[in-house]
Amino acid sequence: MTRRVRQSPADAGLVSIVGLIWLFAANIATGQTAEAFYASDVDSIVQGKCITCHRSGGQAGGTELRFTSSVSGNHGVFDSFVNSPSKGARASRVLSKITGGSGHGGGQQVSQGSADYQTFSDYMDLLTSVDEPGEGSSEEVFRLSLEEPINDETHMGVGNLRGWAVASSGIHKIEVLLDGAYLYDAPYGGSRGDVGKKFPEVQNSGESGFSLAYNYSGLSFGEHTFTVVAHTELGETKETSATFNVVRFDKSFISDPDGVSFDGASCSLETNAVNLSDVSVDGGLYDLRLIWRKSEQGLEIVEIR
Repeated sequence: MTRRVRQSPADAGLVSIVGLIWLFAANIATGQTAEAFYASDVDSIVQGKCITCHRSGGQAGGTELRFTSSVSGNHGVFDSFVNSPSKGARASRVLSKITGGSGHGGGQQVSQGSADYQTFSDYMDLLTSVDEPGEGSSEEVFRLSLEEPINDETHMGVGNLRGWAVASSGIHKIEVLLDGAYLYDAPYGGSRGDVGKKFPEVQNSGESGFSLAYNYSGLSFGEHTFTVVAHTELGETKETSATFNVVRFDKSFISDPDGVSFDGASCSLETNAVNLSDVSVDGGLYDLRLIWRKSEQGLEIVEIR
């Protein structure tokens, strides 16, 4: 049930505060091995949401991800799947599957941005991190992450296309493709202290970010896919993709500073969303739905009616 209220600065501030409290309350895996974190935080999710299908005789019993009541055994199943054929090769696939993407037969089991999703994301990070990095580490590292756009989510307006890439041999370039067609190379070398801490044995890992502004409203309404391809100095490549939905107004860019008005608009609040009715945009009246996006640290319009 929603509560109808007039939009006010207090309403907007309240939503932002709630979002920030949720963010800081998210489960963060620190100082644990992947197996210990799986035992303490992940296996209960697997037993509650996954094992009905992902077991011998279950609907997904013919896949590589088959679980039992063994905690250590289930961790081993994830370890083998995620890190094959190379370290972290299928981590993003697991995260996509649990949110209903990548043709998951069981549909959405975990919503992106939820505490359970954050737990799985932290587990994937632990699973794919280099064991005992630093002095004496001889394992070759080549990792790529696309953080925005978010897979299976809705985007509009001017936002980011960003992520990071590291390789023991060095990153030569990051190519960006839209719906399978090459667009340009992304600027590479942005400060990423978090990645530098995760891969201290990789030279310049702390300057491994790529980022650029992108007007998602310049795309047509509906589904699109961004793919980024990382090239190492030795000629190796790794790619990852995000398929997302675009909503937009008729104009791809509203330049009139008075083109949007909330006079006469009303607002209803839900636990994790803001609904605005009768907002004037470029001469037309629209109903808008906004949700908090952790990756963007702000509210984003996800529905326009």
